[in-house]
Formats: sequence, structure tokens, C-alpha cells
Amino acid sequence: MSSVANPDRLPFRHVLVATDFSPASTQAVLQAVAFAKLFGSSLFIANILPPDAPRSASDDAWRAGQRLETELLVGGQLRGVDHKLVVGSGEIWEGLSRAVAHYAIDLIVVGTRGRTGLARVLLGSVAERIFRKSNCPVLTVGPRSIAVSSDPIIRRVLFATDFTPHSLYALSYAISVARQSGATLALLHLVPDLAKESVPSKESSLEAVRQRLRELVPQDAGIAEPDVVVGFGKPVTRILAVAAEQPPELIVMGLRQPADPLAGRRWMTAFEIAGKANCGVLTVRAPAGL
Repeated sequence: MSSVANPDRLPFRHVLVATDFSPASTQAVLQAVAFAKLFGSSLFIANILPPDAPRSASDDAWRAGQRLETELLVGGQLRGVDHKLVVGSGEIWEGLSRAVAHYAIDLIVVGTRGRTGLARVLLGSVAERIFRKSNCPVLTVGPRSIAVSSDPIIRRVLFATDFTPHSLYALSYAISVARQSGATLALLHLVPDLAKESVPSKESSLEAVRQRLRELVPQDAGIAEPDVVVGFGKPVTRILAVAAEQPPELIVMGLRQPADPLAGRRWMTAFEIAGKANCGVLTVRAPAGL
């Protein structure tokens, strides 16, 4: 099995954004609209009600959703976007997973209020459950994300990789977004501390990593030559630092399947980055067995 998805297939035909129609979810909705425009996707605006919600709550949700649609249409954001309002009920992930299966969703967009502290304090949140359980890619929009419009403006995409197969599987998504938007693709890898090595040896090691990064992107990928960044330190700290130095509009990362023994630690790292990043974070889960 290839460790990289097909870079020529447009990856997002059907985009679903999970929203509670609150102001906190506005950025997630606008990000979803932007991705739908960029890829010519159908957009599904979904609200899942608790299973014990009163019958009137469903009517209220439909009205709130229709108001949102009207606002986006009047404002021009939804112009030319095929869209549908979806209201369901049940436990949040069960309700969303039914919609994901029914509408063949390729991308879930979700906002998180991103409470401060380590990722573990976010356990139990709606965003966490979606992030952790979804097999399709998830675009997480954290509270520190720079405000976006519904226009698909992406100038820089940052792809962080540790060269593992599940990480590299997400590369094609980064390439697709960069190609579709005409953005610069930056490739980042974090290396172990080389302080004990001599200066020539250290530079040789770093250049070998840079070359390996360059070779990840095929010459016929349809994008400009990527930037390569080699860093040191803990993943969360360093990835966020690189994103602060040359801010991207999107960070892309690959994840393992939930059943993988190493999935938990890597998931927590990715979710902490998603909650603290200054842009949206696209996480792609590799197929089982990769």
C-alpha cells in the first residue's frame, strides 16, 4: 500500500461544518465556506441536538440555520456554493457520523473554544470528540486563528512531518490545497538535538534532512518549489513557533488510526497544536494498516 494518497484527486467534494449557530462557531463556518469555494465542494451546515432536547429545539435549530443561510447569502459568502442545512439529534459524534456516511463527507470543519492549558483539559469537548473519532480529514479552527473571510485566500501551507507512513499520507492533501490555491508549501521536520555533534557533522545531518524534505514533492506536483524548514525541540512548541515566524493560512498533519498504540500521544500533540495555532489545522488520518 502506498504511504501517500493520490495527489491528483481533489480531496474535498463534500464538506460538513459542525455548528451550534453561536458567534464562537462563525470562523469555522467561514472556513468551511472558503474550502467549499476553493474545491467546488457541496457544503453541509450541520447542527446536532442532544437526544433529550425538547421537540421545540428542532424547530428552533431549523430557524437558526435558515437565518444563518440567509445572512451568508445576503452577504455574498454562499454565492455559487451548493449547500444544505442538516439538523439531527443524538450524541454529537453519533449524529455527525450518520451525516458523514449519508452525504459521503470528505472533510469535517469544527471550531473549538480551546480552553487554556494542555490538551487533556479539552477532553469531553465537542471538538475533541470529532477530532478523535473521525476517519475523514478534520479542519479544526481554534480561538487563536486569525479571522478569515469566506474567500478562499491561502498563501502558505505548512506541512509538518516525521517521515512516518501515516504522516506522509497527509502530504497529498497539503499539495492539493497548495496547488488549488496557488500557495507556497512549506515542509517542516523536527530533528533530535544535535548539540553533541561537531559543527560539520551537524550541518551535514541537517542538509540530509532538507534534501529528504525536498524529495517528498514530485517535480510534476504543479506547485512551486517548496520551502524546507528543519527545527529542534518539542513538536507543539516548535511547530507553533514556525507558524508564528512565517504565518500560514493552514497547517497540515497526518494522524494514526485510533486503534494504533501510539495514536493517543500523537493525537494529543496534534489537538494541542490545533487549539493554539494562529490558523486552521487540517488533520488527516491514514488508512488502517498503514
